Amino acid sequence: MIHIKKITLPETGRVLVISDIHGDLQLFQALLKKVHYTLDDTLIINGDLCEKGANSLGVIRYAKKLMDENNHVYLTEGNCDRLIHHVFDHDPDVFGHLAQHPHSIMNEWLQENGKTIADFDSVQQLSTFYTEHCGSELDWLFSLPTALDSDRYLFIHAGLDDREDWQETSHRSAVSLPHFYTGTHQAEKVVIVGHWPVVNYRANTLSSHNPIIDLTKRIISIDGGNQVRFDGQLNALIIERRPQGDQISSTYVDHFQRVETIRHSYTAPDGFVGTLNYPNYKVRLLEKGKYFSLCENIALGLKQWLKNEYLTQKEDGSYVAGDLSASGLSVSAQDQVAIIDNKCAGYTLIKKNGAVGWVPKYCF
Repeated sequence: MIHIKKITLPETGRVLVISDIHGDLQLFQALLKKVHYTLDDTLIINGDLCEKGANSLGVIRYAKKLMDENNHVYLTEGNCDRLIHHVFDHDPDVFGHLAQHPHSIMNEWLQENGKTIADFDSVQQLSTFYTEHCGSELDWLFSLPTALDSDRYLFIHAGLDDREDWQETSHRSAVSLPHFYTGTHQAEKVVIVGHWPVVNYRANTLSSHNPIIDLTKRIISIDGGNQVRFDGQLNALIIERRPQGDQISSTYVDHFQRVETIRHSYTAPDGFVGTLNYPNYKVRLLEKGKYFSLCENIALGLKQWLKNEYLTQKEDGSYVAGDLSASGLSVSAQDQVAIIDNKCAGYTLIKKNGAVGWVPKYCF
């Protein structure tokens, strides 16, 4: 049985929900500043404080500080927050993981104490080190509940099994269930999750990192792909609690500081939408164009217009070199947009209000 903590949300006021910070203390603090977080707010961090970004220790220490300052700050555990359990399970693959993932809280603890994985001959030695030197922070991480259950909302990192007794959801599903939004659940409340970047659901719609708010399905998915997608962002879901009904909105921050003004409007053609996501990188070239080529996404059977510079040829066929927007963005004069990639011929990859896509260079 998963660890479900009952919480009481205020009848009025704001509930702020953030997930998948992934060791990015800079964006976490920037997002709290952008939403004007105060002690009057309820703050929920819905898993994955750690890994991928360069400052997991900074994130967990700052989150713990926020909890100490405000008894309306709540956290759930994510799959990335639990990776150190492999050490205490004496999994020998831990050494390979640490060698391949320098941005891990486990490596940060070692570095803070002047150690590297080369100083340890066995996983047992490594587990003893963490127990002796990081015990209090480990205890805090291990104490985080798997889910937060409130009057209208259930907060859980990845999702629920589709069963009437949803409280019996497996721990594996709770913290690492993929693409929860494509399924259904039987909890009689709105389930708010992170874990699975929302752009992964947008293979055939406008490429966007903004939360999916689907009250009909009773699912809100908020992972903006920070530290996972090169064009990702850190989202905040804002729930304004009101007696007449809650109002839900969102905002975000990212690392793209180059902002330019659109000079000439552009309307993207119909059908110029979609996203190519991991692991569906293999494509079939259908029509070669000057700037984009029409390709079939082999795994999904979708036709997508893909930027030529991102296409590569291997022995067994054509591939796209990583995640990529296959969308055009419509823009108007005086729009402020963030520049993602300005190095390609003819078109620039931009972000506008969380959506990522291509506009002709003449727009600038």
